[in-house]
Amino acid sequence: MVQQRRRLPRSLTSEALRERIDRMRATSGGAQLFRFGPYALLPLLGAIAALSPALLSTRLTFLLILIVAYLMMRIVDNLYGVAVLALALALLPTAMDGFERNIMFNVALYTVLGIGLNVVVGYAGLLDLGYVAFFAAGAYLYALVVAPDAGASEWAQNWDLGLTFWPVLPLALVAAALIGVALGVPVLRLRGDYLAIVTLGFGEIIRIMANNEDYYTSGPRGLFLLPKPPFFGRELDTAQELYFVVLVVAFVAVFAAERIRDSRVGRAWEAIREDEDVASSMGIDTTVYKLLAFAIGAAIGGVGGVIVAAKQGSVFPTDFNLDVSINVLALVIIGGMGNVRGILLGALLVVGLPDVLRDFNLDLGFVTFQNVGADYRLVIFGAALVAVMVLRPEGLLPSRRRAAEFREAELLEQEYAT
Repeated sequence: MVQQRRRLPRSLTSEALRERIDRMRATSGGAQLFRFGPYALLPLLGAIAALSPALLSTRLTFLLILIVAYLMMRIVDNLYGVAVLALALALLPTAMDGFERNIMFNVALYTVLGIGLNVVVGYAGLLDLGYVAFFAAGAYLYALVVAPDAGASEWAQNWDLGLTFWPVLPLALVAAALIGVALGVPVLRLRGDYLAIVTLGFGEIIRIMANNEDYYTSGPRGLFLLPKPPFFGRELDTAQELYFVVLVVAFVAVFAAERIRDSRVGRAWEAIREDEDVASSMGIDTTVYKLLAFAIGAAIGGVGGVIVAAKQGSVFPTDFNLDVSINVLALVIIGGMGNVRGILLGALLVVGLPDVLRDFNLDLGFVTFQNVGADYRLVIFGAALVAVMVLRPEGLLPSRRRAAEFREAELLEQEYAT
């Protein structure tokens, strides 16, 4: 009975708010406001985000960007909203310093990786903890193909294809997709925790091989002196310029992921995620669709690997440890599984927050705590993740189906409690 009394006011408040919104929409003025209001609100939000780096500190800037991104993602549902969001993201680095631009590059890069992993985990329901393997495959492919003799491995010095960054991108996409299929074939019968353990092992195998294969990958010495992407006679060598490259790749990946989700393939993945046995009994070839999910997700990860290798100018085995896979999976879950729009929010929290807190100091007036961010930023980061998962277990911006599943589970809990 006590639990029922605690839940009742929240339920009434939510229903009352919905009733007020419905009554407002029923009026002529309210209908016009809800119809045309977002078209005026979106440019305003975009302008606020674009101007924030010039007016606010780094921490306040990223807090405002997170809030604005959340509001814009909730409103964006057409081409106009996508165009405003793209323009706002493109203008963000213009007023930022080098540190902030590097953070935005990492956020954009992990957004691309999150889109790829979301295809595997969010769409098809296949828990993959070895996603870093495809990321490493793209990076090493770029390094082996374009590294000069001074920075190449002994094996790579034997030939020179004369390729640059742009031709390697589609090559990495195809190569990573083939590796994804190669991973998918032996794990087709596995589900849940067993699949997670096998993919985790696969990611570690790739890293250890890169560290031990001295002839092919130069082992722990790595590959270096990698050229930057050429663009009309010049090299894209700054974080801001490479950020634009990642941004374009991210929007292409979002477009492809959204189209695939609404296609026959996406519906098959959804059926497999909900119940693979039922999907198979309904005539869905689960083998083909699961392999396709691994291939598409891996292809996007391979493209991300090429970009990070070009940005760093070097590739080392230590760049591809388990933390990468965990961070990508965390941002997908926090952003909202099954919804690519929430991945940007997850990347801002998982990737941007630890770096933003580096120089954080706490001044309470009567006492000042120095180097709080440097000493405890990961503690604060972990507490923030816990808070998000407790308050929003379905993610910051989940797909409609996932949000409905959580509401259904909450209603069942209420019934059991009463």
